[in-house]
Amino acid sequence: MKEKLIIGMMSGTSVDGIDAALVRFCSDTDLELLETHFHPFDSHLREQINRVALAGDLNRCEDSDLHESLATHYAQAAQTLVHKTEFEISDINAIANHGQTVRHEPNATPAFSLQLGNAQTIADATGCITIGNFRQADLAAGGQGAPLMPAFHSAIFGGKNRFLINIGGIANISQLDDTVIGFDTGPGNTLLDQWANKHQGTAYDAGGEWAASGTVIDALLLRLLSDPYFSTAFPKSTGTDYFNLDWLGDVSAYSPKDVQATLLALTVETIAGEMKQLGSLEGEVFICGGGARNTQLIKSLKAALPNHTISTTDELGIPADWVEAVGFAWLGYCRLNNIDSNLPSVTGAKQSLSLGEVFFPETT
Repeated sequence: MKEKLIIGMMSGTSVDGIDAALVRFCSDTDLELLETHFHPFDSHLREQINRVALAGDLNRCEDSDLHESLATHYAQAAQTLVHKTEFEISDINAIANHGQTVRHEPNATPAFSLQLGNAQTIADATGCITIGNFRQADLAAGGQGAPLMPAFHSAIFGGKNRFLINIGGIANISQLDDTVIGFDTGPGNTLLDQWANKHQGTAYDAGGEWAASGTVIDALLLRLLSDPYFSTAFPKSTGTDYFNLDWLGDVSAYSPKDVQATLLALTVETIAGEMKQLGSLEGEVFICGGGARNTQLIKSLKAALPNHTISTTDELGIPADWVEAVGFAWLGYCRLNNIDSNLPSVTGAKQSLSLGEVFFPETT
């Protein structure tokens, strides 16, 4: 197949900004990360996104002004990324953009998932073919529409008795074995970030230092772990429209730093618990996402999984911060070449599909 240059973009459930990655593809298993760019969201935009996600009353992307304004941010991120390279925007074969998830309802009737950031607007602003709406075809086939990354993880990182754990706002596991399994374990960074923002005025708890200064509240941890999501069998997926500070309930009787320590323990316990449910007694674990940079989180995860070797995807050739953006570029490459890119063993879909909807720039 002819070599292709694709920009992958991801703004995740941490709502910190847009990760944009320029990737050269020779095939669906042969790629090179060429350049990256992070486009931060300001506090006002973060508040807008979180407000829409928490409201729970948005049923169509078009009902939110953010659908257009976010598209402008995505287009700017793609253009800035290209300007950092030797290429021109006309050299780019496609932009693959996940968009900003504000609702994910895979068990509703009908099932749906909303990602803001109008792909047609991005295509028109950049002049590039833009691929979006990656979850909808899988949902229509009876799947969860998530997680989407295990197929990519398998193609690029696959190996016997190997696991990839993405700790973004929501955490998910990919078991990369003969049969690939993947699902969301529950909150990753989202509760930690929201609690730190509320009580420390920071976007996140750098290195988990604030959490490390607190003491885990056992009674609170047990209450949180009793949520039915954690005992639900996979395939399963969730989002920040479910796991947020409203879900946390009344914790005003506790010290904020102790709550933070408990929220970190919740992330660790739910990940480690699902690893045990998978029957994993040992193996290689590679971490990606923002949680890979949380020193206290990784230290606690190592203690919870003492027989596993735990490192980051940096050792596999793709920096932990950029795995998802590269993954969406991969999904875009698969769509352009009509390569199946979902995994029914992961999402529960009735069939394999090439995910994504293609939008062409309008010409005048």
